[in-house]
Amino acid sequence: SSSSSSSSSSASIPMLPILLLAAASTTASAGRTRPGLAGKPVAAQAAVRLPGSFPTAFSLRSAAGAVPGRTKAPVRRRAVRCRSEQPNGGFDPIVAGLRAASPAMSLLKPIMSPLSKIQAGQYDAAATESKIEQEVSANPVVIYSYSLSPFCTKAVDVLKEAGANPKVVELGAEWIPGLISAEGAAIRAQLGSMTGRTSMPHIFIGGESIGGLCDGTPGLLPLRDQSLLKERLQKAGAI
Repeated sequence: SSSSSSSSSSASIPMLPILLLAAASTTASAGRTRPGLAGKPVAAQAAVRLPGSFPTAFSLRSAAGAVPGRTKAPVRRRAVRCRSEQPNGGFDPIVAGLRAASPAMSLLKPIMSPLSKIQAGQYDAAATESKIEQEVSANPVVIYSYSLSPFCTKAVDVLKEAGANPKVVELGAEWIPGLISAEGAAIRAQLGSMTGRTSMPHIFIGGESIGGLCDGTPGLLPLRDQSLLKERLQKAGAI
């Protein structure tokens, strides 16, 4: 118990007295000379280890100025031009990463499409299609989504940034068995039958499928890149 109390007391040592002592000792040594500099004052450095931190160095220059023979190099700032990924001209690294990953995800389409049917099993295709049609006709913007998908999350963000308030239909956390509901698997399979697309997000604007985030007919980001997204949302009555 004594060791634990001592460690807790050392952790609670006030920082201000330590910093003041360190600065005072450094100032006192600032006037001393270092061999080889002909008795001229030099910069003094003191390293202080604060509880729970790495050593912190305090550097104090003498009243005479900088160390003789040393000049401070000017700071040069180089402008970095990045490809714009946002309508305001800013760079969005998340969008850039999702764009880069999209072609690789598309390679899985020949596998995922038949897999969605197997995963859905037996379901009422007519009733599921009717449910989808009712949802997309009753709402200006509908996104069929996975809650853990970064593609789906970004699609919702892009639509909200454009001023829309999409209806998000969560099919599950992901397409993986155990993370998608039975109803979600049925909707996914039926979307594949209706549009040929089983990946999420699946976005509908004004009752029409535009595909996903990066691709489709033409896809959400392509619409935004062409400055057509707000026009499409206005036509659908979403903004």
